Amino acid sequence: MHPVLFYLGNYPLRSFGLLMAVGVLLGSYLAYRRSAELFGDKVFDFCFWAVLAGLLGSRLWEVVFTWQDYRANPLSILAIWQGGLSIQGGILGGVIAGYVWTRKEKIPFWTFADLVVPGLLLGQALGRVGCFMAGDDFGVPTAAWVGVAYAPGSPAFDVYGTTRLVPAELMEGIWDIVIIGIILVFERLPIKRFSGANFPIYLGLYSVGRLILENYRDYGLTIGGWRTAQLAALVGILISLLITVVRWKKYRANVDRYRGNGL
Repeated sequence: MHPVLFYLGNYPLRSFGLLMAVGVLLGSYLAYRRSAELFGDKVFDFCFWAVLAGLLGSRLWEVVFTWQDYRANPLSILAIWQGGLSIQGGILGGVIAGYVWTRKEKIPFWTFADLVVPGLLLGQALGRVGCFMAGDDFGVPTAAWVGVAYAPGSPAFDVYGTTRLVPAELMEGIWDIVIIGIILVFERLPIKRFSGANFPIYLGLYSVGRLILENYRDYGLTIGGWRTAQLAALVGILISLLITVVRWKKYRANVDRYRGNGL
């Protein structure tokens, strides 16, 4: 838990920014390794736009739902190196960028999504490790063995001092890695799959994890007793189920049509 790793002269090298950059690079490389056979190095062009859209979406989401933290100093909205990026907003921004980009490049969206989702998750996981190092998106106080005390200068320390807290951001990063494993195992199962199956698995499982982990955080806007992140997670679960039903029906209709043609 070190918000600043070291200084280069007067310039602080922040753990959040470094790990976010490493996450982008490794996630992009994994996406490239999985998609190069079909799409060559086009994925790097996509990653550039996805990162921009993801950053914009994640920051806007965070600012909209925690405006009270920025109202006194609106210029702090630009200080993304201090944390305050919402993964859910980043997902929305990345999906929009992916849809627009694949339409422009005439690439099948669902096929492309199947290939790049593990890379996206890897980037998310390392970003959450960055949040943990920076002491951002922390959990509630706890006496359990999982509790950690954050370093001075971190948002967690500013709120709770040396009180041990649930490392909710680190737990979320671990869950992201678990989802990668589930997807990779799913891809190797000898079962019929529709194109784009990886995306609803990702969205659904991530949303389930987020729905649970939000119970161990104590900040953020609430509506009707629910945190906005939990409401967004419920919407994510419903969307993942809807995509699964629609894509499966389309897959079955195509199979039946081919059989009807004697293929």
